Amino acid sequence: MKKNIFNCLIIVGALSLFSSCDKTEGALYSGEANKVSFLNKTMKFNMEGGSISVPVGRTSTSGELSVPVTLSAAGVGYTDIFKLAGPVQFANGAGESYAKVNYGDLSKIDPSSLAITPVGKDATVGLAFPISLTIPDDNVSVSKINKVDLTATSILEFEDKGNVVMNSTGGWAESSLNVKIQKAKVTSVYKIISPFGENSLAFMIKADGKTVVFPNQVLGNDPTYGPVTMSNVTGTVSNGVVTLNVGAYQVSAGSFGSGVEIINLPK
Repeated sequence: MKKNIFNCLIIVGALSLFSSCDKTEGALYSGEANKVSFLNKTMKFNMEGGSISVPVGRTSTSGELSVPVTLSAAGVGYTDIFKLAGPVQFANGAGESYAKVNYGDLSKIDPSSLAITPVGKDATVGLAFPISLTIPDDNVSVSKINKVDLTATSILEFEDKGNVVMNSTGGWAESSLNVKIQKAKVTSVYKIISPFGENSLAFMIKADGKTVVFPNQVLGNDPTYGPVTMSNVTGTVSNGVVTLNVGAYQVSAGSFGSGVEIINLPK
């Protein structure tokens, strides 16, 4: 029989949390009734389905209980996109519940990071959005975990957007290329598929619609010097044209120098 995670927590005294999965009847916590707590100070959640549910436990199971929770975030515009569905509601007889956080259009805010993981010649791209939830001091139990810092992460799903022109005359290819481009379904992240015959490359257009984020990425291999990294890239977008100013095409022995890659976004 699958054990509920809430049945594995019991507060002993007022100092610490101990694990106990042997007894599941009666109150899950000792101490003052109808106080609540998050289970951890930090948690990570995969984003799917438009919401995340954060577990909350209470010190008794008798009667219904409603507890307010507040959401905060340092990221610009985050509290416009991430919204609490309401207070945490405990049913009679339940020692556990959830704070539900709904989220909207992620393209309107900037993630804290753009993580790109090579997979063969392709790449998996993920975003991270940090937010925090807080329980009022009057409602928190003796565990004192009244705040949880959440990292909501999203692995992006891409869709094909056809072929576009990539002007690399001042860049690595020293010529103009016709390349396949993909766009993430939920945000302004693009992926250029093997533009130089090897690795795919990804970049993000920030919520201001003008700035491009391009983390250091390996474009492929030089037969003599090995992996070549596009490093210290700054980018801008104007009228549907992305300009990547590459600080260096870096290899272990040094650099091939700087360059410019210009990409026409799909209409």
